[in-house]
Amino acid sequence: MSDLDAIFVNDERKQITIPYEGKEFVITVKPISWAKKNKILSDCFNFNTDGTMHFSTDKYMKTMLSEMIIEAPWGKTNEVFLNRIKPDFGAKLEALVPKAFDQETAPDFFVKELDKSLGG
Repeated sequence: MSDLDAIFVNDERKQITIPYEGKEFVITVKPISWAKKNKILSDCFNFNTDGTMHFSTDKYMKTMLSEMIIEAPWGKTNEVFLNRIKPDFGAKLEALVPKAFDQETAPDFFVKELDKSLGG
């Protein structure tokens, strides 16, 4: 392993078991690269006509889960599937998604705009 290998996304797939209502759902996930996460983040921002910015958490979660989950007992993880699941099962899936923003390291501009878009 070279020193540079440490900076690249490991392509290793990971199996995760999600317990839910006495059943176990085994899914396979893949890691998301820095560039892919940033592309998804960019796609989730909308600029309003008044110059403010809005971040769609819903779009972020759905897009990330669709990208990350590559094998699941329900088939393809897409918006149709995600719109039909129960909130408590959705919360278990949501826990797999990397946080969109780390407020300790995000530039002030984005933190302030994000707070505005979330009603803060």
